[in-house]
Amino acid sequence: MACDADLIPIALGTQARCWTSAAPADCHPRDLAGPGLPRRHCAFPGCTRPPVMGHAHHIVHWADHGETSLENLVLLCGHHHRTIHHTPWQVRLNPTDGKPEFLPPQRPGAPPPTWIRSRRRRE
Repeated sequence: MACDADLIPIALGTQARCWTSAAPADCHPRDLAGPGLPRRHCAFPGCTRPPVMGHAHHIVHWADHGETSLENLVLLCGHHHRTIHHTPWQVRLNPTDGKPEFLPPQRPGAPPPTWIRSRRRRE
């Protein structure tokens, strides 16, 4: 709940997690450029919500000493921002090219999941 709050320093002391107004915009080119054609939506695989609705998500949570920097932020829509916070989904930046990748939760009886960047949208 505190990820997007503006009053965290008051509640938790001097811990700051503020970014410049340009930081979420800086996420757009990196997170929206998919293989082939550029994507124009949230970085979560299969999402088509536009970046204007985006939230800059801390990959390593700021409360766990994650930096508020482009190397620790990924652009997500509000729905997928909550999904990452409240489910076993994980997100990282690929160590080779720095693009966002997502790890789905383990399903019972299924092979271990692998990191993904895109998937077909379910209609």
